[in-house]
Amino acid sequence: MNKKVLVAMSGGVDSSVSALILKDRGYDVSGVTFVSSDFSCSGVDDAKMVCKKLNINHITLDISKYFREKIIDYFIREYSFGRTPNPCVMCNKMVKFGLILDKAINLGFDYLSTGHYVNIEKIFGMYIIRRTHFQKDQSYYFYFLNQSKLKRILTPLSNMMKNDVRKIAKENNLVNWNKNESQDICFIKNKYEDFLVENGIKFEKGNFLDEKGKILGEHKGIYNYTIGQRRGLGVSSNCRLYVKEINYLSNSVILSENLKIKKIYLENFNFIFLNELKFRIVADIYTRYNCQFQKGMIFQKNNKLIVEFNNYAKFASLGQSAVFYINNILIGGGIISKIFTV
Repeated sequence: MNKKVLVAMSGGVDSSVSALILKDRGYDVSGVTFVSSDFSCSGVDDAKMVCKKLNINHITLDISKYFREKIIDYFIREYSFGRTPNPCVMCNKMVKFGLILDKAINLGFDYLSTGHYVNIEKIFGMYIIRRTHFQKDQSYYFYFLNQSKLKRILTPLSNMMKNDVRKIAKENNLVNWNKNESQDICFIKNKYEDFLVENGIKFEKGNFLDEKGKILGEHKGIYNYTIGQRRGLGVSSNCRLYVKEINYLSNSVILSENLKIKKIYLENFNFIFLNELKFRIVADIYTRYNCQFQKGMIFQKNNKLIVEFNNYAKFASLGQSAVFYINNILIGGGIISKIFTV
């Protein structure tokens, strides 16, 4: 009997081509589209048409209540505390490879597949995630996974280029072959500031301060800024200024001429291969998706994961994920909970 795989299909071209590739490889494929908000319904029709074209079954799941609790409420809560949330990481963790993966297993599927550009390999009985050689690499969003989950996940696009994916979709007459790629947060229709206001966040103006407490100007609300930000501050200065700290208690944003991040603490951290880190490791550390990595030392102390950079990092925001690699192999990552600057 062919292995059964459930493909998470958003209605976009990536997941559609994933389903096509897996079917061509001989898998027993079904598609699933989950409705998470009013705006996610738009992808259901495209996913259904692709499944009909491929002659595979399609399932629709309404997970809006769960999504509201785990993703939207988290997003709002993080901003209320002056942190910068990463809803895509949380959605992958709680929804795609949490709720949906569990659902797939309970329905008798052997695997769950997505349209991510992630390279999962099995070497000497161990599953690893390796960075692809292309800019589209999305392994940053997979650092929370473990061996029991990785053995259930298929990512057929792995080392493919986006243009090649569109070409395959066009050659197979898939309705969404030229569909625009989503760039925004899926549950927000317009500006995220409007969304936050609608959900009880008040954008109160406050002061930009220098490191000595001198007022440099007025900000438009702390939720418009993130640590490391330089552009869009609206402050006149003879030198470049960076956001160094956001204080939600005093509703102030501290600016600095030189932002040098030497050390960060991580919470809710995970290792792909280990239960805990009993030794120090040197790794390439990404403090946000698609940024330039920094070399650093990682070690665990008193249930805290500490990252000390060899030089300095320019970007690190509370609430974002720091992810680390050795020789382009994903080791793990966590949520930035504390930042130390000099």
